[in-house]
Amino acid sequence: MSLTANATSSDKNNTASPLANNPFFQDAKLDISTRNYWKYLKEDESQPKEVHSAWGQNVILKFESGYFADFIGFDATYTGVIKLAASDYFSTRALLYNDGPGFDKSNAAGFNKMGERYVKIKYALDDLKFNARGGWQIIKNTGILTASNRLSQNSYLGYSGQVSYENLSLDAVYVTSSINRDAPDKVHFLTKDNRVIDNIISTGLNYKDKELSAAYFYGEADNYLRRHGMELSYRANQHLTLGSQIYGTYALDDYKSMSASRKEFDNHAWHYAFDAKWQQQKWGNKLGIAYTRAEKNNAIGYYARHVSKNMRGRFNAMTSAGSDYMRDGELALSTATDYLVTPDLKMGLLMNYGQFDYKSNTVRTGEVNVFGHWIPKDNTFKNLSIFAMFGPGWSYKHKNRTPTLYNGDVGRAHNLAGEIIIDYKFNLF
Repeated sequence: MSLTANATSSDKNNTASPLANNPFFQDAKLDISTRNYWKYLKEDESQPKEVHSAWGQNVILKFESGYFADFIGFDATYTGVIKLAASDYFSTRALLYNDGPGFDKSNAAGFNKMGERYVKIKYALDDLKFNARGGWQIIKNTGILTASNRLSQNSYLGYSGQVSYENLSLDAVYVTSSINRDAPDKVHFLTKDNRVIDNIISTGLNYKDKELSAAYFYGEADNYLRRHGMELSYRANQHLTLGSQIYGTYALDDYKSMSASRKEFDNHAWHYAFDAKWQQQKWGNKLGIAYTRAEKNNAIGYYARHVSKNMRGRFNAMTSAGSDYMRDGELALSTATDYLVTPDLKMGLLMNYGQFDYKSNTVRTGEVNVFGHWIPKDNTFKNLSIFAMFGPGWSYKHKNRTPTLYNGDVGRAHNLAGEIIIDYKFNLF
């Protein structure tokens, strides 16, 4: 009697809510994450000594549906950022919204935005798989585009997709607008002289297995800049991993027509980087070397990571440090050493050094940073992460990266940088 009643009750529930059993709802997820981020820089490279500092708190809600008919779904991400503190020049830290002209700290503000809202589809035929998204989306390391995670991430309006077969995959991206990581507003892609770029298109071919990861990608900011890139990572054995990154950018008509003062280089720029990582038990060390060619008449050219304003360009070499070591003729050395002090705490040292020649001067830049990363294994705090990094650096007085000379000698400059990031994540359903 009891078994019959239970079965009847179960049948009624199944009949009453057929949608609840649909994968679109059954596989849905809602995650909440928070980040407290403080970022600081004191420098005197292009002006008298100034402090650039910002401090904020965010809350991110990310909804991911399942797939209706195993084909179509919908995702959305909301981000809210609260201003905690700011100095003048805070906007260079890319944490808070600069709600006004200039660099005054009174412009600093929090913001809210729906950074993602897109339709997604998938289809599979045996080992051949297809995924695509249309709408506002975060695009990271796909083609020539990526996103940077501060208190929010860059998002793009457009379409992206991937076709994969076993270890091979092919990416494609077409985007027309963006929302920057430190703002709520939709903006156009722009040239350096603020002309609108209609779109950015890109594609990439990827291969990945247990030992080798390889990617070639190509893209263009419409009639402005064209880019090629290649990234390789090879695990030689259980301790040693070798890597290389090569990036090349070519000027197109709208870039060539700009005034020289707006350009990063004259006609083309290349960046070559190689690295080796050794990991053994608690110790890890990664060593990198890089060289840049970015000629510019009567000035120091440089390899710019981005192919337009209001986007983030894919760049994963070790030279993407706090100060970028990508000036014309610059040879750069980088090292990252870490040690697992306890199962929860990793500490380490990051060092970068670069040098190039300018008018009979050898110009040297560098920085040393100490960091610690605590990720508790205790279940009570398993979703908590605390990262801190501080260190000094030395550079040179400059205007648009070209050294300022005093009686024929390069003027020296010094800086001090630091950041603290506290992350916490949890799942609602």
